[in-house]
Amino acid sequence: MAEHSVSFDRSGHSLDSVQRAAYRLSDRLSCDVSEGTEAIEVTLHIAGDDSDADAILADFRNEVLDQVLRERIRAETVEVRNLVLAAAFSKTGLIDGDV
Repeated sequence: MAEHSVSFDRSGHSLDSVQRAAYRLSDRLSCDVSEGTEAIEVTLHIAGDDSDADAILADFRNEVLDQVLRERIRAETVEVRNLVLAAAFSKTGLIDGDV
């Protein structure tokens, strides 16, 4: 099993994004994550031979970026999403207005 270290700057990456990326690729790798004051340090344990390591590392970095962008979109659209959900549930009869 090959080990590789990757570091992500905390100013642009959250711990949640790194953990979500690791979970998405958990069929190809496992990891240890530690938080520093300025960086998130990740040690990737890649199963199999080391010939695929560069491709898996690139996939991991791309997945972290994808998760960062998803997190940003979630934050930017939270109000609209809550409004849509409130409107949808208000028409179901699940909430009794006479309580």
